[in-house]
Amino acid sequence: MARKGQSVAKRTDRLRHPGPQDAGRRDLTAYLDTSVLVSMFSNDVHTARVTRWLQGQPEIVLSRWALTEFSSALAVQSRMRKLEDRTRRALEIQVDGWLPSRTVLSVQDSDLIEARTLVRGDVRLRAADALHIAIVIRHGGALATLDAGMAAVAADLGVEVIVP
Repeated sequence: MARKGQSVAKRTDRLRHPGPQDAGRRDLTAYLDTSVLVSMFSNDVHTARVTRWLQGQPEIVLSRWALTEFSSALAVQSRMRKLEDRTRRALEIQVDGWLPSRTVLSVQDSDLIEARTLVRGDVRLRAADALHIAIVIRHGGALATLDAGMAAVAADLGVEVIVP
């Protein structure tokens, strides 16, 4: 785990923006946070970039927590009338059809304990994001996120971060 005051240079070394320089590089398993998952299945400003990045990923995992947040994000969009209910249901069915070929990690008590430890520290981190980071710390691999704030904190904590 990184210490308070870790240099920005070390943080940026852990943040990767995939590109041609990554050709032939053996990637770590990528853990998808909710922001990436939402962009995969909805049509937002990041969808094309995320789709291109995913094509080169040999192994991706996600958690039951990411799926819960995904459903919550769709519900919020539906309540705000930014997403029709039938579209929301179709996206949920699409995700459910995609899941059987994926590794879905369960949330463990140790993840909740680690997440609480993280949010109690001197960092700007929501509990939901801390839980994603805790799962990545336990499982290993790299955190794939579109959330710049979470990416910065995760990198400061020594987690490999991919920003698709």
